[in-house]
Amino acid sequence: MKDAVAKALDELRAGAPGTGVRSQPDADGGAYVIVDGIEIGAFDPERSWIGFHLVWSYPDADVYPHFIDAPVRYTGDGPAPNDHPDGALPTSITRGATMPGFEIPALQVSRRSPRWNSETDTALCKLLRVIEFLRSR
Repeated sequence: MKDAVAKALDELRAGAPGTGVRSQPDADGGAYVIVDGIEIGAFDPERSWIGFHLVWSYPDADVYPHFIDAPVRYTGDGPAPNDHPDGALPTSITRGATMPGFEIPALQVSRRSPRWNSETDTALCKLLRVIEFLRSR
C-alpha cells in the first residue's frame, strides 16, 4: 500500500464519524475502504456504512464514487426522481451498484469534486462532504 493511502487510512480512523473503518488493499497500492455506522439522515435505516476506493494515485485523484448499503430507503420529503421498484432515491444516488473490494450490493452516491486539490482535499474531507450531502436530502 502506498504511503499516502496508508496515511489517509490513519486520518480516517482518527477523524471519521461512525463506528469504525475497514479496509482491503488493492493490487496497485490503493485500498478499498468502508466506514461503518454513519448517520445519513432521511433514510431507513438512518445509519449505513459508506465505502469508496482510494486509488494508487491518491491524493492526486478525487475519491469517487462513494457507496452506501443497498437496502437503504429514502424517507425524506425532497425530490426523489431516481425511480426504482425498491424505492425512489434523490438525484445522484442510484441502485444496482457493488462496493468494490468487498463485493457487496450497494447504492452509488455520485458526488464528484472537479476542482480536487491534492494539497487541501483529503479522503476524510470528501467523506464529510458526502455525509453532509446525504443528510441534506
